[in-house]
Parts: sequence; structure tokens; C-alpha cells
Amino acid sequence: MKLKYVENMNHNYLEEALSFYNIKESDVTLLRHNENLTYRIGTDYLLQIHEHIDGFYTDYLYEGLDRVAVYEAEIAFLEHLKKQGMIIRETVENCYGERMSKLKDGTLVNVSRWIEGEALNNLELNDDLCYKIGELTARLHRCAKGFQTFPVISYDEQHCKHIIKRLQALEGMGLNIMYSETMQKACETVRIALRNLRNEFLMLHGDLSSSNILQTSNGLVAIDFSLFGMGHPMLDLAVLFGNISGLARRQKIAEGYRDAGGIINYEALDACYVLTILDCVVMHYEKWSKQDWFEERMNRWCKENFEPFERGERVFADDFYLIHVKG
Repeated sequence: MKLKYVENMNHNYLEEALSFYNIKESDVTLLRHNENLTYRIGTDYLLQIHEHIDGFYTDYLYEGLDRVAVYEAEIAFLEHLKKQGMIIRETVENCYGERMSKLKDGTLVNVSRWIEGEALNNLELNDDLCYKIGELTARLHRCAKGFQTFPVISYDEQHCKHIIKRLQALEGMGLNIMYSETMQKACETVRIALRNLRNEFLMLHGDLSSSNILQTSNGLVAIDFSLFGMGHPMLDLAVLFGNISGLARRQKIAEGYRDAGGIINYEALDACYVLTILDCVVMHYEKWSKQDWFEERMNRWCKENFEPFERGERVFADDFYLIHVKG
């Protein structure tokens, strides 16, 4: 198949990946490259090549796990959500009847049906949209309740231990030791909190940011479950609160979540919010540490989140105001 590249791309994997599928379309558009290389193929398909971008470190998430089995578990979870009535991208089988394809070098690939819509990070988030985000999140958690599949990423005590280990390694890559120690103490406090909350865990999205929610003609749709796993449901809310700024927006998301049957646990929300920041630092450190803003932001994270939480203080007030944020 001769490919017509809509954008200039020279990735070696692309042509080999498409050779596994009976797809006649030839227009290929690179959408983004984070934990995966993601392409739109023609008008009907989405191609994901499981190769993270340089500076985006995810190995600690999969320590001790078979990644092929994790990706297959993701597909099983999506199929479960679809059976529960949620709109989900459907995985396409390759020419051999398989839902995952393996390239010559071992890189994994999958293709799914395209869902037409606009990512929320490209839209103005008004009260109505924020309320619907909360509703969508509650519905996702309701549909996931009771479903289990393994192996998956687990946002639990062991996950916290992996973060601490990674922080210690980053000290050798220039991470300020004072910041590292502060984050390790906060992470240990998160670990204890998650241990006490373990009986509330369920399967969740794990990366429910505005860029991973589409506005479609059929309502809001969650996409890109590549960091899905087992954890406390407040993790999805914590990711949303970290990604969507503004007190009024957080309040509307929470209102929609509660009205749709979701229960907000403030102890868990605080722990998960701190956890999401820790995860972001260890995932993106190699890239972020080279940016001018990083030093000042690290200092703020320590003063506004890590240190108060480690002291046993609340992070979020009952109205979702971030208590320690100045200005």
C-alpha cells in the first residue's frame, strides 16, 4: 500500500504496522506522541503504536508485568464497558484475527474504529460541559464496578514504592535531593492512605484529562485508556482537577459526579491528587527538568501539596478549593 502522508512523518514503524491490517485508506495523520504514537488512518480508523516519546518514562508503571497481557486486559475492559452501554472505541482485528499486532522488533500495535468528535482541550469548558464530565466519570465508575481483569497497572501501595525507587534514581539525573526527600515522604503518606482505602478500588481510566474526552453527537466519550488500571475512583477525579483549572469548574465536575451517583471521598481525593503530581514528575522529569518553569513549579508543588499532605493537612477544602495554593 502506498501511503499519502498528510503530515511529514518518517517513523519506521508506520508502514510495517499498517501491513497487518486490511485497510484501503492511504491518508495518515499523526495526532500525538506521548505514551503511544497515535495516528488517524483515513476517516475510519485510529492506529496506536506502543512506543513512548523520548523523555516520557513509563517503565515503572509496568514493573513485573507482561505488557502484552496488560494491553489485552485493556481491550477486555473496553469490551466490558461497551456491554454496559458506554460508547467506546472498538478494537479492529488484524489479518490474522488478532487484536494486537507485534512488529519485527517486538513493538506492539493496535487499530480501533474512529469516533468522530472534538477533544475537550480544544473547547471552552463551560458549566454544562464540566457537569457532563462529572456525569461521564461517575458512569464510567459505575460500569466498571465489580469488573476485574489482570494483569493491569495498580495505583496502590506497590505503585508508591515504585515511585519512591524512581525518585531515588532521578537524584543521579539531577533531581534536587531536598525535593526528592519531600516527595518521598509525601509518597509514603499516600501509600499508607491507599492501603487503608484498598477495599474501595475498582478499574478506572487512569488518565482522564480533557484531551482524553471527546464531545460527540452522542455526548461525551472517554478515549485512550492506555494508562487504565486498578485504583481508587478518586484518581480519575484528581486527574481531572489537575488538568482542568478553576474552582468553579471543579465544583461543576463534582456536582455532575455526585448527581450521577458518584461518592466523593476527600481523604482519597487528597491522596490521589498528590499521587497524580508525583506520577507526572517521575514520568516527565527528563523533559520537564530542562524547562525554565520547572524549578519554580517544583517549589510550589512542595509547599502547596507535598509538605502539607505529609503533615496530615487537607489538600482540598469541602468546596474543592485548594487550601494551600497562594495566588
